[in-house]
Amino acid sequence: MPEPPIIEINGLTMRFAIERRHYGLKNIVLHLPQYIRDRANRAWFTALDGLTLSIARGERVGLIGHNGCGKTTLLSVIGGVYRRYQGEVRVRGRVSMMLALGAGFSKELSGRENILLNGVLQGKTRREMAALMDDIIDFAGIGPFIDSPVYQYSSGMLARLGFGIATAIKPEILLVDEVMAVGDADFAAKCKRRINGLLADGATLILVSHSMSVIRAYCDRVIRLDHGRIAADGPAARILGPAR
Repeated sequence: MPEPPIIEINGLTMRFAIERRHYGLKNIVLHLPQYIRDRANRAWFTALDGLTLSIARGERVGLIGHNGCGKTTLLSVIGGVYRRYQGEVRVRGRVSMMLALGAGFSKELSGRENILLNGVLQGKTRREMAALMDDIIDFAGIGPFIDSPVYQYSSGMLARLGFGIATAIKPEILLVDEVMAVGDADFAAKCKRRINGLLADGATLILVSHSMSVIRAYCDRVIRLDHGRIAADGPAARILGPAR
């Protein structure tokens, strides 16, 4: 019997309300009729529009498309960040996400404390994360600053630390959004070695990037989104065309 897809999505629709005015509690009380009218007449933005797709275990999928086409929203639904949507989403594997610089970090905590926090939030025990601590610190290359609060970190330091945590826990599904665009050539090489190691172990990769060279390097399948719908889906060579 064939193995079911590790990710299976049917008719996924995700909409966000466009708030035209900010109301605090005081303004709601003082302007209740206007607040009710604004709520009744608010506009909606459809980020994902009836999306249907499946991803097999071990696939390396690139998501491309213009800004606002739904790429990050799709990753967020797969990763469980958004739980209210229309349609059906089935994820059959342990997910690790790297969706934005600093996402999931508590800015007042140190890098070391954030490693423990992020691991626990992704289902690991403190003991398991303590065992991975040296590997993550070595990968991130921020040893002198590991006990400093992360609000002092540069964007490159945040990217290295976040990527180190996300990949050290050996996920079955790795979701990455534009992280590898930050950092130097050495960091890019470390990312590539780490991702290739996960792929060799059978992990599934879903990568969002505006860099077609990054997509070509990691992905054998590409999905192009356009206004929340799939505009193209197929082998990377066919969707991206010949490399320049």
